[in-house]
Amino acid sequence: MTTRARPVAIWSTVVGAVAAVVVMIVAVAAWAAPGDGAVVAERAERYVEPPGDLVVVFDLGDVDTEVVVAAGRAAAAADAVATPARTGSLGMRSIDRSGVSVHAAPTGYLIPMVYSSVPAHSIGRIYGVDVSSVLGPDRVVMNEMTAELIGAQAGDVITMQSASGAPVRLSIAAIRPYEQIGSAELVFTTDVAARLGATADTRVIIYDVDRSTIEQALDAQGLYDRRNTRVAHSWDPMSPDSTLSTARTKVALGEPLYRFESDGSVSMHPDWIATNLRPGRETLNATIPIRARCHVEVVDDLKAALADVAAAGLASAIDVANANSYGGCYAGARFSRLTAQIGFLSRHSYGMALDTNTVSNCLGCRPQMNCDVVRIFRKHGFAWGGNFRSPDGMHFEWVGERRDLIAYPSTYCPNIVPAADLTESVTVPTLGLDVVTDVGDEHGHGHEHGHEHDEGHGP
Repeated sequence: MTTRARPVAIWSTVVGAVAAVVVMIVAVAAWAAPGDGAVVAERAERYVEPPGDLVVVFDLGDVDTEVVVAAGRAAAAADAVATPARTGSLGMRSIDRSGVSVHAAPTGYLIPMVYSSVPAHSIGRIYGVDVSSVLGPDRVVMNEMTAELIGAQAGDVITMQSASGAPVRLSIAAIRPYEQIGSAELVFTTDVAARLGATADTRVIIYDVDRSTIEQALDAQGLYDRRNTRVAHSWDPMSPDSTLSTARTKVALGEPLYRFESDGSVSMHPDWIATNLRPGRETLNATIPIRARCHVEVVDDLKAALADVAAAGLASAIDVANANSYGGCYAGARFSRLTAQIGFLSRHSYGMALDTNTVSNCLGCRPQMNCDVVRIFRKHGFAWGGNFRSPDGMHFEWVGERRDLIAYPSTYCPNIVPAADLTESVTVPTLGLDVVTDVGDEHGHGHEHGHEHDEGHGP
């Protein structure tokens, strides 16, 4: 890795296939039916204890209302509380203070903002009473990390672009630390979400949980065994392949600017491209001659990783022709949609990820990447997609810190850490409140691998 400054403790969950658990009214009624226990309740908000452990249940594929029902029944059996919630990313137009713009995207362009939307009666138990007490029909709470990046203050007016493309003006009621609200850049009630056009629930959050009791209840409902359903716990240890949250990505690589074109495609602002991407495709290594256009802050680490792969005699493990035809870093902007304008800007749109060996590592398939290659990339600050909740073995994504020295859990290609490098004092990070906006580590990668990603034939 290069020696330039890096953000400290860069972690995120996020991170190809966007989760979608549509929590339907009939499902809510089903899990709260007589005999099942009251699950979603209009609770009093004045709690003095801080929020505790959380569980989030969501799907990777088409919604199955049985998941929603089962999650609610598991919560009732464990004497916990389940509530539907929504997460995604919408575009921000501007921040105004006393009628004067303090931060804005160029006309026609947007800045991605990841949100968490929870019913008002549950916000206090998830984010704390100091968050729930200031929210309202036109008020939001902003993540301190995002606020510092854009110069926002409490009392400013944020103009968001709704799912229909119309502007919606909201007041920033308060700014709270990342440690309190996790990777959500904006927190608001589901009433505000509805104003923005985010009407579909995407997950079930279970709170007020006892760990062992809720795990037994979830297991009894079969939620751990469903093929396309994922269960994430706030106490889960981070994977070595956890990716950066959008907030942390902005701090590390700059704030992206995108717009929707008339044909439905997405493009990045030309000034952003000129500032953040290399001028064009370049050969990254003489022995492994992948030609790619990558982010200026990422390319040196990528070159270093490929140099180590070549030095280790593993060049044949990289399919160069495939990477140059269907892989690479940046090949135009891509957007993983929940609806027309709600979704996640692909991490390839930042030029921060490299795809290779796409044929032998299809999305969702058992990864086939050489594990020594994987560990070398981790050494140089890249997470690997093989351990995403929907495996994406072709994908290496920059995170800006080594991921090879601590024996984090890993389903595929676990780290092999020499005894001399093991440090008992190192605490393995957990998902924490990032679990609320977790949609699978690969969120926003926006893969379209029907061999449509054609960087090798681009300019």
